[in-house]
Amino acid sequence: MRFEEQVAIVTGAAAGLGRAYAIALAERGAKVVIIDSEPLSSKDSGLRSCAKAITTLGGDVQVFCLDISDSTAVNTMVDDVISTWGKVDILINNAGIHRSCPFEQLSESTWKRQFDVDVNGSFNMTKAVWPSMKRSGYGRIIMTCASSIFGDVYETSFSASKMALIGLVNSLHLEGQEFDIAVNSITPHAVTQMTAEHLAPTVRPLFSKTTALSAVLYLCSAKCPSGKHLLAAAGSISEAEIIEFSASRFTAEECTPETIHSRWGDIHRAKPYRSRSSGEAQVLAWAKASAEQRDIELE
Repeated sequence: MRFEEQVAIVTGAAAGLGRAYAIALAERGAKVVIIDSEPLSSKDSGLRSCAKAITTLGGDVQVFCLDISDSTAVNTMVDDVISTWGKVDILINNAGIHRSCPFEQLSESTWKRQFDVDVNGSFNMTKAVWPSMKRSGYGRIIMTCASSIFGDVYETSFSASKMALIGLVNSLHLEGQEFDIAVNSITPHAVTQMTAEHLAPTVRPLFSKTTALSAVLYLCSAKCPSGKHLLAAAGSISEAEIIEFSASRFTAEECTPETIHSRWGDIHRAKPYRSRSSGEAQVLAWAKASAEQRDIELE
């Protein structure tokens, strides 16, 4: 898959997977915009190093040092990119922060900062490129989640912020369909500065960047689906989604907390399960099932 004549923005590109994504896109012909919050004046600037790697390949790159939670800075940056290169085709919302903390010690400022970067930053970036993608009739947007969407001890702010991105994808991709804007999420895991200390030395070699990188490049391509959530790590690629297990039905008279408790064994993860295309589809399913139980015909 090639990306000639396409413009890609990658946040959190100074190191780790963000750097890998940016370089891989450049290798495949894309013009790349790399963003991070680290100062460019730093002696060991990861942004400068990433930019040098791209130019060494013969690629085109623009470099921006900014905080993606600052919507004004983000809008100015995107305006500059469009002024120079005319459009934005690909956005990889890779930037994120991670601070483990017992819930009772979690400060309001830490909670808010987690959402400012992971959620509000992804919102700011996506909102800034959305009009250009609509005008072009094409776009590919990726939100970066983490395995903590399944829950982890001491990860309440991290898990909650990543789960918020799942909801963002589920709704936003519906708005993008008529404009060929595909919106997806990636839950990657690879050895990076953020994750290395959480992986035992014996398993670190299993978590190269290859799997996550390949999945992201696929989601950047013209052939990708939309509204999907991919998990990619250690040679494994899978799809995740929010599902509803089979419903138990109750009459108005019998639907009490005590009845629910007595029938919990029937309710808990009852097969079969099903997915829903939207929240509206879920509401419609509830309405149809309730109407059928009461012999009510719906138009």
